[in-house]
Amino acid sequence: RIREEHFYVVEPIGWSKLIRSGREETYQPGALIVQQGDMNPYIRLVLEGELEVMRDGQVTYQLDEGHFVSESGLHAGIMLRGAVESCAAIVAKRDSRTPVRVVRWDRTELMDLLEEEKSIRSSLKAALSWDIIRKLKGQRLMLANGQVDDPSLWALKRKEQGSDRYAAILANMLNHPNPHEHIDELAKYRGVHHINDEQHKLALAKSGWTPEEFQVGHRFVADNELGDDDDEWVGEEEGPIGHELKRKVTRLARGLVR
Repeated sequence: RIREEHFYVVEPIGWSKLIRSGREETYQPGALIVQQGDMNPYIRLVLEGELEVMRDGQVTYQLDEGHFVSESGLHAGIMLRGAVESCAAIVAKRDSRTPVRVVRWDRTELMDLLEEEKSIRSSLKAALSWDIIRKLKGQRLMLANGQVDDPSLWALKRKEQGSDRYAAILANMLNHPNPHEHIDELAKYRGVHHINDEQHKLALAKSGWTPEEFQVGHRFVADNELGDDDDEWVGEEEGPIGHELKRKVTRLARGLVR
C-alpha cells in the first residue's frame, strides 16, 4: 500500500529490492530515535505512525506514513555515505496510542544499491522530491491549524535546523576524498532550500574551510603547520620531497584563487 500511495513511480521489482535491503524497526510512543547532534549513519522511511522532529525541544514538523527521515539531500541527488550529524531530535509521537514502524537503511549500503540500480535511483529521486513538498506543506499546516504556540520561536528553530542540516551535509562531503563529487547537486539543494552565500560560508567555517578552499576543492595548510612529522596530505614515506611538494601545491592553490 505504501508504494501505491506514495511511491508509485518506483517499479514493483525495484520497490521490493529497496525494502528488502532495509531493516524494519518499531518504536513505542515517546521513544527517541535520533538525538540532536549525534552522528546518524541511517536513513529511515515511516511505514506506520507519526514522528516528531524537535529542535532544542521545539517541534518543528511532523512525519507520517511515506515520509523519509534523515535523507540529507538525497532528493537533490546528493549521494552521501557514512554518518551525517543530526540537526534535530526524532521522536515517536508522544501523545500517540500506536507505535511507529519504520524501515531503516545503512546510508552507505543504500547508496551502493542506488549506484548499482540506476532505475531505482531515478524513480526514488522523483518520489523524494514529492516527499519534500509534502513536508513543507505539513509545516505550513501546523502553523495554520494553531499547532504552534510561539510562531517566532518556531520560525527561529526551523531556520537553525535548516542551516545546521546544510552544514552537516557539507561536512560529510568535505570529509571525503573528492569534495566536489556532488557539487552540482549541492547547488541544486541550495536553490531548493534557499541557502544563501552567507549561510554557505558559515557552514564551511564549521568544518574549518573557507569559500576559496572549497572553490578549488582543497584545504590550504599554512607553512607553519607543515612540520617534518606532518603526514596528513602525503604519507611519511614521501619524506622531505613529499612535504616540499605539499608546500608548493598549497602555495599554487592560494595563487589561483587570488
